[in-house]
Amino acid sequence: MDFNIDEMRQQMAILQNKLDNQTIVNDRVLRRAVKRGASVINQRYLIIGIVALLMIPYGYWAFVMLAKMSTAFWVASCVMMLAVVGFMIYNSREMRRSDFATGSLLDTKRKVAAAKKNDAMWPVFSIPVVLAWAGWGGKELSRTFTEMEFFVPCYIVVVVLGVVVGLCIHFRTQRQYRALIEQIEDMEDTE
Repeated sequence: MDFNIDEMRQQMAILQNKLDNQTIVNDRVLRRAVKRGASVINQRYLIIGIVALLMIPYGYWAFVMLAKMSTAFWVASCVMMLAVVGFMIYNSREMRRSDFATGSLLDTKRKVAAAKKNDAMWPVFSIPVVLAWAGWGGKELSRTFTEMEFFVPCYIVVVVLGVVVGLCIHFRTQRQYRALIEQIEDMEDTE
């Protein structure tokens, strides 16, 4: 009888050890998924930041040299592009850290939630600024182009298209933040 009980204890210990190892593997897989999701968002921020920085010299050529717009408009455009870069750096700073997904789940969730909240506020500020900038650009360009019948519809289409693309990128990023938070909550449930 003692032999059967000892054997059963050993089997229980083996099963418990396997279960503990399985939990560790699941935790690693979920943490890697969270880190991968954060990496996708950071890559998007990096690409947007690079495009914004490239728009500074290109803007001078396109706005001042080619379209004969004022230097003040180009300077305002540069300030906007630098604000975009600053926001991208600010909002992704915590998620770029090496200990992002390895520390406490509560801290990781808090960081993702804060970045999501900051990103959610971005259109509140950016859309009015972009619309004012587009209006100023339209006024500047109207002095250059004499055929306003063709220019106005094209300019409006380009501005609307830019706003729609920007909002699509924003909403995709918000969905990815939500998915990250859900993954972290799933990890919390398994612990």
